[in-house]
Formats: sequence, C-alpha cells, structure tokens
Amino acid sequence: MKSGFVAVVGRTSVGKSTLVNRIVGKKVSITATTPHTTRSTIRGIYNGDDAQIVLVDTPGIHRPSGPLSGHLNLTAAAAVKDSPDAVMLVVDGHAGIGPGDIRIAKTLPKDSVVVINKIDRMNKTQIAAQLMLSFERLGFQDNAEYVPVSATSGQGIDELREVLKSKLDDGPAWFDVEETSDVSEDFYIAELIREQVLKLARDELPSSIACQIKEWEPTYMLCEIIVERDSQKPIILGKGGRNLGNIRRAVQPKLPQGTKLELVVSVNKNWKRNPDRLGYF
Repeated sequence: MKSGFVAVVGRTSVGKSTLVNRIVGKKVSITATTPHTTRSTIRGIYNGDDAQIVLVDTPGIHRPSGPLSGHLNLTAAAAVKDSPDAVMLVVDGHAGIGPGDIRIAKTLPKDSVVVINKIDRMNKTQIAAQLMLSFERLGFQDNAEYVPVSATSGQGIDELREVLKSKLDDGPAWFDVEETSDVSEDFYIAELIREQVLKLARDELPSSIACQIKEWEPTYMLCEIIVERDSQKPIILGKGGRNLGNIRRAVQPKLPQGTKLELVVSVNKNWKRNPDRLGYF
C-alpha cells in the first residue's frame, strides 16, 4: 500500500483545516473564519483500501506581529521539514494568487502539490485562469501538480487523493486503520470549545483566546477559557452567562454520554507573550 506524510501549508484562512477534514472524511481540525485558528500541527489520517495518507495540518503562515504569530510560523516550517514524503500548498483560488502565496512557495520543494481551493465560488473561466497563474507565479517545476478543489462542497477531493497517493512510496500503515487523528481526546475537546468561542467572539478577540481541560473524571469535565484582559471576560460570558450556555450546548453532544461540562473564564494577562506557554496553546 501507499503510505506517507503530507504537510499542508498556506496562508491564513485559505481553508487548510476544512480541506484536511474533507480528505480524512471526519472533523479532526477546528475551523473558523478568523486567523490563528490552527495553532498546533494536527495529523489527520486518511485510510483507504490502498493507501494511508497522514495529513499534517499546520498554522497559517503570515508576517509575524508578535511572539504567538512568530511561533506559529516556526511550527508550520518545522512541519514541512519533518514531512519528507510530500508537501501540499493550499491557495485561495477565489481571492487569487498573492505575494504571500509566492513567498511561501519559494520555501517549498519544487515538486509540491498546489491546491487551488474554494472553486465553488468560481466559474470555469476563473478556475482556468487561477490554474495558469499558479503555474506562472509560484515557481514550481513542471512535475508539480495543480489540483482545483472545493473543501466545502467536496468537488475535486477524489482527484486530490489520487494525486497525493502518486507522491507516496509503498510502505506500512503508520497508524491503526481505525484512527483518524493523533491528538488526545482532551486536546480535541478543548479545541471544539475554542471553535465555539471563536464563532462567538468573531473578530473581537480571536488570537487572545485559549482553552484547556483542567479536570476530566468519568462524569465531569472542567474546561478553562483563557483571555488576556479583564475587559474580554464579559464578551465570553454574555449576559447572565448566556454565551457559556450556548457554547456548552454546542459541544455537549460530542462528549461521552453522561459527562457534565463546566466552563470557567479566567484572565492570564499577555499569555501570548509568555514563551513558556506558546508551545501548549
């Protein structure tokens, strides 16, 4: 069988995590419209009859504006270095190829797979134009592959899987065929909670939020939602704690049956600038 690791890289908000979820066939990475949604390398595992593709979802690459964003860029770069089998560059076809895409492409192997995402928002002429621009501007070799897809609708995903398989050698399955991700269950649930908080906060404080599971017993789970400033707490709480209730109801069906979820909001001033905590969040 074909098996190997594929690093998934690109600018922020081009749909990398949605694409990984679609290829795997199950939600393994949280998604949101805000930058900095993905903060760690998360491995999503596609298990087919003839292949196991381990997709390494990485934080979006961008110009760093502080320790957190610089750390995320380093995390993405390390994933490319540590994924020797193939690299997949995801670009937003609807927005078009920009300087950020070109800058990232210069750091990648010349036989990378280029995925033009969000074609559900484009017509055939626009798709053809972006394929041509990708070939002309990104500077890859002729043996690079260019695949138009829609991570939202699933269009082109089967073709993309076949292209990724062609980049892999014969080898063993690196993970059990029943596994779809390598993250721990408590990390995954904390991420699900953060996803709901991001939907709630939208553009108000996305990069100021972190979540971690503090306690987990058979029928009880405590998750701490961390913000940077006292003024941010009311945004998360909502009037009378209404927002916490909405978050809890959204996440509860994904927890083990009978588990009571408690959410608390705490302030850790400037946690993003504390190097000791960047690796965790």
